[in-house]
Amino acid sequence: MREHRDNEWRSLLYVPANRDRYLRSAASSAADAVILDLEDAVPAGLKAQARSTLAEAVATLRNGTATVMVRVNRSWTLMIDDLAAAVAAGVDAVVVPKSDDPSVIRTVDEALTDMEAGTAPVAVIPLIESVRGVRRVDAIVAAADRVIAASTGIGDLCMDLGAAPDSPAVVQAFNEVIGATRASGRTPLGLAGLIVSFQDQEAFRDLALLSKAIGSRGGSCIHPSQVDVLNDVFSPTPAELKHAQRLVDGYEQAAADGHGTAVLDDGTFVDNANYQHARRLLRRRA
Repeated sequence: MREHRDNEWRSLLYVPANRDRYLRSAASSAADAVILDLEDAVPAGLKAQARSTLAEAVATLRNGTATVMVRVNRSWTLMIDDLAAAVAAGVDAVVVPKSDDPSVIRTVDEALTDMEAGTAPVAVIPLIESVRGVRRVDAIVAAADRVIAASTGIGDLCMDLGAAPDSPAVVQAFNEVIGATRASGRTPLGLAGLIVSFQDQEAFRDLALLSKAIGSRGGSCIHPSQVDVLNDVFSPTPAELKHAQRLVDGYEQAAADGHGTAVLDDGTFVDNANYQHARRLLRRRA
C-alpha cells in the first residue's frame, strides 16, 4: 500500500468515482489522499457503471503521488461488489461509511482477505456517522488489524444528534472518536464541523485549526481549492519542528549519558512521552 508518513494524510479529497473531469483535477492536486466516492456522490442508477470503471479511475490517479482510497456503499448488497472492484483496481484503502458495528468491520476484513488472494492488502478506514457509532468506536477501530485510521462524518452525525454542526454535542462526539482512535494506535482524521461553501476559505481554515487542536491529523474536502488549506494547517510549522528537534536531541544526549529524562538549557523538562511525541512530529516533516 502506498502510505504517507506512517499513515499520515493531511488532506483527503473526495471525488465522484464516475466523473472523469473531477478525476483529472484530483490527479493533479496536492492532496495526500484521493477518495473515489461510490456512495453519496454517485446516483443509485449509476453505481454499477461507476464500479465497472473503477480500475480506470484508479489508473488515472496513479499518475500522481496520492494514496488512492474508495468509499464503498454501506448496504452489503452494494458493498460486496464495491469491495471486489476496489481490490481488483488495486486501491490502497476502503472507507466504510456509517460504521456503527464492529462486526461489519470484521466481515469487511474477512471479505477482503478472501478477495486479495496474494495481492497487496487493502486497509480499512471506518467513517463514524451516528451516535451508535460514537458509542461503539473503541470496538470499531479495534475490530481488525487492517483498520489504520478512523474519521467522523459530521453531516450525518448532526442529523442523528439533532444538533447543529458547531454545537458542543457534535464537538464532544468528534472528540470521543479522536480519543478512541488515538488510544487504539490508529490515525485520527476528520474535521470537527461542517462548512457548506467550499469558497469560504477562512471559515474552512478556522475549522481545520480547531480540528487539529482537538487531535485530528488530517481533514477531508470536496474541492481541490481546499487542499492547500489542509496541507498548510496539518503540516508542522518550522517553529514546531525546531522545538521538536531540540527535545529529541536533548533527550537522546541525556539517554547516552545514562539518564532517563532531560532538562534543556531553558529549563524544559523532557521525558519519554515528550520525546516520542517530538519524534512523531518530526516524521510528519513536509
